[in-house]
Amino acid sequence: MTICVVDQHFSLNKILLRAVALWPYRRTKLIDFHLFLVLVILISFILVQLTTFLTTEWTSDVAIKILSSALYSTIYVVKYNSFWFNANTIRCLFEKFQYIYDELTDDSEIAIIKEYGHEAKRFTILMSLSGVFSSITMCLLPIFPRILGIFMSINVSEEHFMIHIPREYFIDQEKYYYCILLHMDVSFFMGAMILVATGTLIFSCIKYICGLFRIASCRIDQTVECPMFQSAGLSKDFILYKKIVHAIDIHRKAIELCDMLKSNFVGTCFLLVLVGVISLSLNLYGAMMLGSATEEYLVYVKCMLVILIYMFVGNYIGQEIADHHNHMFISIYNIKWYVTPLYIQRIILFLLQRGTRNFQIVVGGLFVVSMESATMLLSTSISYFTVLHSIQQNDVTK
Repeated sequence: MTICVVDQHFSLNKILLRAVALWPYRRTKLIDFHLFLVLVILISFILVQLTTFLTTEWTSDVAIKILSSALYSTIYVVKYNSFWFNANTIRCLFEKFQYIYDELTDDSEIAIIKEYGHEAKRFTILMSLSGVFSSITMCLLPIFPRILGIFMSINVSEEHFMIHIPREYFIDQEKYYYCILLHMDVSFFMGAMILVATGTLIFSCIKYICGLFRIASCRIDQTVECPMFQSAGLSKDFILYKKIVHAIDIHRKAIELCDMLKSNFVGTCFLLVLVGVISLSLNLYGAMMLGSATEEYLVYVKCMLVILIYMFVGNYIGQEIADHHNHMFISIYNIKWYVTPLYIQRIILFLLQRGTRNFQIVVGGLFVVSMESATMLLSTSISYFTVLHSIQQNDVTK
């Protein structure tokens, strides 16, 4: 019986993507309206933050406060539009996953795919719970003082509490307090859903590809160890040749899947790196220098944590896929090549030469996705924070 890869390994991702109208199958007018509504909410939330420039006296601190939250909200829109425009790519990727999975006949290879699929599911569950907790926390911040007053018997004024995010709706914010609060809460919730849905899908796809690389390594490891190779013969040599070809074939397919992801999402990744580093620097500066209220400080910290998690997870999966790719060539290097026929040795030599070139995911022709790059991005953000702090100190002394 044929097993559906999407239902077995991407079922949670399917639920999350449907929640934000990004599931690439069965597009209807209702789903298109859902997608349009999400975009309107996200873009309008960015606009009401930027319009603060029109009604507020411009200073460097005000600009940092506005841009720190506006740039962070821009990450939602970038991720959302990226997956909207690449819906066909995601659908094609699932179809290739299914085709490769149907070709697997060995139980140990199917077990490897299941193992990596379970890892991806655990990560999806963890990130979903974190996203829900973050959204609930942000939504409860404005009403937390009243909740605290009820349970602690503390007198709290009737003042309307609001998250300290610069915004300008050009309406009476006291009169339409709950409408504004609803707009902000929905924006926070939808943004968190988008980051979790898109991020966990990419993570799951990369994990699946890592599973294919591991299968290629296992096929190489089992090639010379096969019992039928112990006695020489033309048919045995042919079987050996066929096993090497099968290992190379699934390795090549995994590389093609990586190239498909890289070619279609490289622009988005570069833009996210740029916006993420700037936003991290601004929020770090806001938390250290401008966070005068508890709610304001928590907003800055929340934005920093989300960006840092995305930064390290993104670079981690880039490092993982590079390591799994290179592991096949380590397996080739460790096999008993000297007991193979001469023409097989030539193939092995060719593969070893191919393995001298490192496999890397390069973003924008400048940034290599790896754990080393994650630390570099963090140090870059801290450097920008230092520059902002020195500029502010110079302004104060003047």
